[in-house]
Amino acid sequence: MPRIWRVAIVEQHTLVRRGLMSLLSASPGVRLAASVAEPGALAAALAEAAPAEPAGPAPRLDVVVLGLPARSDETHDTVVEEACGLARVLIVADFTDGRPVAAALRAGAHGCVGRMSAEDELLGAVDTVARGGIHVDPVLADHLHAELRQPWAAAPPTLARREIETLRWLAAGLTHRQIARRMALTEATVSTYVKRIRNKLGVGNKADLTRKAFELGLLPGPEAQRPASGTTDPSPHDVRKTAAA
Repeated sequence: MPRIWRVAIVEQHTLVRRGLMSLLSASPGVRLAASVAEPGALAAALAEAAPAEPAGPAPRLDVVVLGLPARSDETHDTVVEEACGLARVLIVADFTDGRPVAAALRAGAHGCVGRMSAEDELLGAVDTVARGGIHVDPVLADHLHAELRQPWAAAPPTLARREIETLRWLAAGLTHRQIARRMALTEATVSTYVKRIRNKLGVGNKADLTRKAFELGLLPGPEAQRPASGTTDPSPHDVRKTAAA
């Protein structure tokens, strides 16, 4: 019996969002779990829909179909980061505006489809991404190939805002569970952030991760980590004491 994938839509343009809803709702291989305008609203929408689900553990979300508007690359990374914390991400965007396909994949997406793609192409991409594969719209293949052929200059890895925050708590000695509580995230989302941080920095164990972060200037020195006089927020130094207690 074919598996039915649970899919959510994040698209700020109402007409585009309604079109995606109509297409995915009509597909026998898809169950539409939620449809929102912004990634930040997705978790609440899924929680609100939970009572309608069968009894038992909440079913896992398989794919987030994410529409990317014309914004800065830094904002794009943040949007993709938020969505990747919930499920595999399939980006639907107008890549003809010069937006790099390779950068979208490096940010954590599992697939990229153009806004002008055929319906079958989108549905096939959802199925591929849900199964754990990588899908690039054939229309974007030449675009991606040209990007990969460009000379690549080594540059310091770029971490998203939430990844930097996670890294700082890791360096302070907190566990994934403790970090999740402080950042109001699930432990699974924190683990996803840590995995992406390790991939970006090219390190494995925690000691090398912290050392590499200091080398790249991603973390302040011990003196800079101490809070100013009169502040109440704990520094990583204080947290390390608490965690060891």
